[in-house]
Amino acid sequence: LKALFRSCAMIRPDMKLIQENMLMAEGFQTARALSVKFNTLYELSSALLSKQPHYDWGLRAVKSVLRVAGGMKRANPHLDESQVLMRALRDFNTPKMPIDDIPIFLRLVNDLFMGLTVESKVDEDLKMKIVRVAKECGLQYD
Repeated sequence: LKALFRSCAMIRPDMKLIQENMLMAEGFQTARALSVKFNTLYELSSALLSKQPHYDWGLRAVKSVLRVAGGMKRANPHLDESQVLMRALRDFNTPKMPIDDIPIFLRLVNDLFMGLTVESKVDEDLKMKIVRVAKECGLQYD
């Protein structure tokens, strides 16, 4: 039986290099510096945030965030690349987090992207409809 199953060595992918290449593919000029920040944020998040079964700090999440960041960069070419990545990371990850982890994550983002502020894009029409339905159902809507 041992002859049928050969051992193989597994290594962890170099996330920083993958992030850098994907940022370049999405058109980011400062890909190297941004990949360091991105990688640091995900490493710190996996270490400091609560352990949730739905948290994904791996390659699948990285690819999704970078696709979103690339779309944001193309939609807002006037924004600085750091602002685009910061917004993508914040807006993509915070909806999945429990309320206790959000302040920790936002502090990590603010520490890595010092001095940058970017407003969240909010669909006001959708927000008004959600508030109306929540009030009708007697639910909290903030």
